[in-house]
Formats: sequence, structure tokens, C-alpha cells
Amino acid sequence: MSNTPRDFLLVLVAGACVLPSAGTAQSATPSFVGSWRLESWTLADGTPRCSEEEGSSSGQIIYTGDGHMADQLSCSEIEIEDLSDLSAQAVVRRLGRRHLGYYGTYTLDASAQAVTYHVEGTSNLSFVGTDRVHSFVFEGNDRLVLSPPEGSRIVWLRNR
Repeated sequence: MSNTPRDFLLVLVAGACVLPSAGTAQSATPSFVGSWRLESWTLADGTPRCSEEEGSSSGQIIYTGDGHMADQLSCSEIEIEDLSDLSAQAVVRRLGRRHLGYYGTYTLDASAQAVTYHVEGTSNLSFVGTDRVHSFVFEGNDRLVLSPPEGSRIVWLRNR
């Protein structure tokens, strides 16, 4: 092989083509970006978040590549039609049991396995303007387990 400028340029180009594949070991780590559907939602003691009377839990969470997120969680069967006999506090509690939604931005601390939600808006007014830190574990590329501060466990499956 001769040491011409052309040969040097070919070596540089060939090296540059190899660099992206060398970096894929890090990018093989699962990503939050995308949409996820709820598989399960359990309390700290392992019981389901939604009782049999409240119906099954459902939900979706979406993470964007530019650091935004939106989350919706609900119990499907909580009756809310007749609330006339309930106090305002009881109505708020019942609606809060039926649905939790929030949105904002998020930051990751991969070394601590923590995601922090910077809550801008929510159905739970006490969360507005707060930072909610959830620990996380990926179980493969398409299963994400989040543990919010109150100790519950929320399992998400990537939408495909």
C-alpha cells in the first residue's frame, strides 16, 4: 500500500464508517423515547392499584426525544355518574382514584437509574411545579419498570 494522500483519505473514511458501529454498544441500552402502554400498576404491598370494583388499570406514557413526557393512568370501572350525595373532597378523591394524568419535561440520570419528571400540569394539583423522581429498570428493550416515590410499581410495555 502506498502512502499517497488518496490512500490516507480512504483510511480516514473507512475508520469513520467503523466508528458509529463501535458506539452502538452504548446505544443498545434501551431508550425511554416512544410510547408505552400499561401492563400493571401495583401498590407498595403488591396489591393491584385498582380494586376489582374499580376495574382494571389502563394507561399510556409518551416520552419525546427532546425531553417532554405525558402520562395517563386510570381505573376503568369507578362510577362517577351520581356524585350528588358526596362532599367536594369525596368527589375529588373518587375522581383521583379513577384517573391520574400529568405532563411536563423529564431528565434521566442513567447512573442512578432515575428519571425525574418536572411536572407542569396534572390532575393531582399537589404535583404541579414539583419534581417527581422515579427509579427505573429496563427488562429488555420493550419493558420498563418504574417505581414512583410512594413505592408503587408501574410496568410499561413499548407500543409497536
